[in-house]
Amino acid sequence: MMHWRHPPRLPVRLACFVLAILLLWPVPLWISASTIAVQASPFVAICTLLAGWAFGAGIILGLVLSAIAIVRKRWFCRYICPVGLLLDGFSRIGLRKNAWWGKCPSIGGYIVLLTAAGSIAGYPLLLWMDPLAFFSSAFTIRTATDILSGFLSTAGLTFLLLIAITSGDLWCARICPLGATQDFLSGARSLPGSFKDILKSKSHGKARYGIAFSTTRRAFLAVAAGVGLGFLAKRNGRARADRAPLRPPGAIEEDEFAGLCVRCGNCMRACPSKIIRPDTGQAGIAGLLAPTVRYEGEYCLEDCNACTQVCPSGALQNLNLRQKNEYVIGEAQLDPSLCFLVRGVRDCDICVRSCPFDAVQIYWDEDLYVACPVVDQLKCNGCGACEAYCPTGDVKAIRVWKSGTV
Repeated sequence: MMHWRHPPRLPVRLACFVLAILLLWPVPLWISASTIAVQASPFVAICTLLAGWAFGAGIILGLVLSAIAIVRKRWFCRYICPVGLLLDGFSRIGLRKNAWWGKCPSIGGYIVLLTAAGSIAGYPLLLWMDPLAFFSSAFTIRTATDILSGFLSTAGLTFLLLIAITSGDLWCARICPLGATQDFLSGARSLPGSFKDILKSKSHGKARYGIAFSTTRRAFLAVAAGVGLGFLAKRNGRARADRAPLRPPGAIEEDEFAGLCVRCGNCMRACPSKIIRPDTGQAGIAGLLAPTVRYEGEYCLEDCNACTQVCPSGALQNLNLRQKNEYVIGEAQLDPSLCFLVRGVRDCDICVRSCPFDAVQIYWDEDLYVACPVVDQLKCNGCGACEAYCPTGDVKAIRVWKSGTV
C-alpha cells in the first residue's frame, strides 16, 4: 500500500505565509486576488455558500481544502494557515504560559454551529471571527487615514498574538472557528462507525450513548439558537437601516450586510480614494468595524469599481463598472442656509462642475429671486463629488445621506 508522506511542515508553512502576503498586498494587477486569501478558509467558504451570496475561485479552493480536512485532520492548520504560523512563533516567546484553560471545553464548535445556522437565515453571526479575516484586516494599516482606523484594523490579530504570548495554544485549541470547522469535517468521516460501536457495545453502550445524546442535544440547541438569532439580527438590521451609515457601492441590504461582512479590510485597501473607513459605532455594536463611506476630500470615482471586486463573502456584490455607477449609495441634499450661492456670499457652482453624472444644476427661483443648486435624484448615485469639493468648510452645504433619511 502507498502511504501518505508528510511534506516538511516549516518550508510549506513559510511558502503559504509569503503567498498570503502577496495575495493581500494591494497591487492593482491582482487586486481581486485578495478575496482568495479569505475564501480559502473552509469556515468562510461553507458559511457564505450557506448564506447564498458568494461563489468564485476562492470558494472552490475553500471547498477543496474542506474535502482534504475530511481525510486529514486539521491539515489546513498544520500546513497552510498563516495565522497559525504567527501564533506558533509568538507562543515560543519566553514568557511563562498560563494554562488555566487546559480543562475548559472547546467553544469553537459552537461558534461554527451558531454561524452556519445563522447563514441559513441569511445572517452568519460570527463569520468575522475567522482568523484569515483578522490577518487580512491587519494589512489595512498601510492605507489607514487616521490613528483610530489603523488601531482597529490590527486589533483582531493583535489580540490573537497576545493570547499566544500569555496562554499558548488557547485560541487554536479551544476557540478558533476555522480549526473547529475542520474538526467537524474530520469527525463526519468517523460518525457512522461511532454509532455502530455504540450499538454493538454491551458493557459501555449506555454510557457512550448518553455522551453521544448529550453532545447531539447541545449541537441541536446551538443550531436552533443560530437560526433564531440570525432572524432576530436581520429584524434589528431592518429597524436600524434608516440610521445606518453610507455603505460602499454594491452593499447588500443593511439587515444582512453587518452579518455577512467579515471585516477583512479588502474594500478599504482597494479604494484609491480612501473614502472607505471602518464603522466605529454609527450602526451600533452589530455594525462595528464594517466598512462605511465618508467623503472627506475625495469621492467615489466613476471609473473605479475595485471595492466590489474584492469582497470575499458577498457583503459587497461583484459589479461591473456600469452596474457600480448605477448603484445608489445615497442621496445628495442641499442645505440652503449654508450654500454660498443662495446666501449671496459669492458666485459658486463647484457642485455643478464636480458632478460626473450631471445630476446638479443651478435653478433660478423667480419668487425668492435667488439662484439655488438643485439635485436630480434620478441621475444622482451618491458618489459624493459635490460634498467632497463643496467649499463651505467642515460643515458642507451639500451632503450625501442614506436614501430615505432626509
